[in-house]
Amino acid sequence: MSEPLVLTPEQPPTIRRPGLWLAGIALYVLLVSLGASVGGELGMFTTASFNALPFVGLAVLAYFAGSQFNWAWLATGLWLALMLSLASLYTFVLGVITLLDLPPGGIDPAQPPAFSPADALSIVLLILGIFVAIGIGTLTLLPPVRQSLARLLPIDPNSFVHAVALMVIVSLTLMLIVPLLVTGKPPLLALVTILSGNELSDLSADELLRSEIYGLVWTIPAAFLAVGFGIRRDLAATLERLGLVRPTLRHLLIGLGIGLGLAGLMSLVLPLMDTLWQTLGWPTTDEEAFGELMAFAISPIGALVIGVTAGLGEELGVRGVLQPRLGIWLSNLFFTSLHAFQYHWDALLVVFVGGMVCGLVRKYTNTTTAAIVHGVYNFVMVMLAVVFGQ
Repeated sequence: MSEPLVLTPEQPPTIRRPGLWLAGIALYVLLVSLGASVGGELGMFTTASFNALPFVGLAVLAYFAGSQFNWAWLATGLWLALMLSLASLYTFVLGVITLLDLPPGGIDPAQPPAFSPADALSIVLLILGIFVAIGIGTLTLLPPVRQSLARLLPIDPNSFVHAVALMVIVSLTLMLIVPLLVTGKPPLLALVTILSGNELSDLSADELLRSEIYGLVWTIPAAFLAVGFGIRRDLAATLERLGLVRPTLRHLLIGLGIGLGLAGLMSLVLPLMDTLWQTLGWPTTDEEAFGELMAFAISPIGALVIGVTAGLGEELGVRGVLQPRLGIWLSNLFFTSLHAFQYHWDALLVVFVGGMVCGLVRKYTNTTTAAIVHGVYNFVMVMLAVVFGQ
């Protein structure tokens, strides 16, 4: 008899208070509907939830799939297909925009862009790369593949939830670096150059900063739901699974010390790294374009907001949700790939090193301390940009 796709030895999911779940879903739908119709601040707040919604929706459905809730199998598959399709489309469109090599200011209607044979080949490579990324991710659904990976990763090869998480993270990690691999340019920085002189967003700097805060507000409950809060875990078990603790003086000192040390080290290493990269003739991140992309945050208030939102939000999602199940290496590769639209390989190496430091802090202490490290590092680096005008 062939081995089934997955087994689910975990405790079957139960909704002890289905009324609360239905009320929560109804409230969310109502908020999004009001935000779409009213716009303004409420629209910004509800729109900020869309970054977390695909992941938390997939996680919740995966918890119910494979048990007595047979409908969840189909729902999980459809949600997964839609999620990867949208990610693929977004990646492809950004890749094509990067390939067009448009002049500053955007498309001139009198002179529409023309594709060269090299551009056509690159578009084919973009499509092929995206399909290969999803194909490799899909291979992890095969039980023998997961059983082999379980020797390297702290996953349960028989868990449906772990199988879905592994498939999505592997697919997205590979997919997000495809535009940089094919075009040789970070897509968002290329877009900044194309739109030179025009605003990237209709939002003001203050509104963009508030949008970052709203994103964190949604990320926290999303992380709780992603690890099974209200489905397989109560609040205490959820906090333990996420590695969230009340920070002690020791945690604060460790986080502050490592964060400052990492920022100081990077400040010394980055100029040397740029020199080495340029000597070898390797492309580096366009500092001017990146400065335009992050201009809204280059202020003391911006440093504080980015420190808190990225520090807590990214650590909660990557080191809190993913690392205990996918290991420090894979979760950090995913973390690094999330920055591949805005950084070249030189800066991605810095992101990877910083992520490994936070991953080790999470492993030997907790996510709270890792968030302090990340937040302090971001705050110091933005403040250095404020002071030195970079």
